[in-house]
Amino acid sequence: MRISQGYFTNNGDFYGPGRKEYLHVTFKNGSWQGLKIVGDTNVPRGKVSFRTLADLNLDINNPTPAEIQIRTETWNEDGFSWMEGASVRFDSTSDKWIINFWGGSFSFSRVQEEEALNAAKGADQE
Repeated sequence: MRISQGYFTNNGDFYGPGRKEYLHVTFKNGSWQGLKIVGDTNVPRGKVSFRTLADLNLDINNPTPAEIQIRTETWNEDGFSWMEGASVRFDSTSDKWIINFWGGSFSFSRVQEEEALNAAKGADQE
């Protein structure tokens, strides 16, 4: 379980064209979650980007039902909601998190803590 935790960044356009965001992935309260440490106006840093549905699958190497946090009205500070229909898994061979959502498959590669924390010193994406 411990190998699945750490800092990760998106490969590709999960958060939109050209957006590079960083997550701190941990196992907390019976669920895997990806906390944004660099976010965007939809879901800023400090918010959870994804979380698994608790107690459904203890083997995170297999696809596990998950929710993705969204906000359609960026001006509304309380406008966050969860979209179901995603699945996540950790691929220990490639050391990546895989999120299947919106009919696509998106990967997140591990980065060193120093890289993630340096990125967090900058502003969130627009």
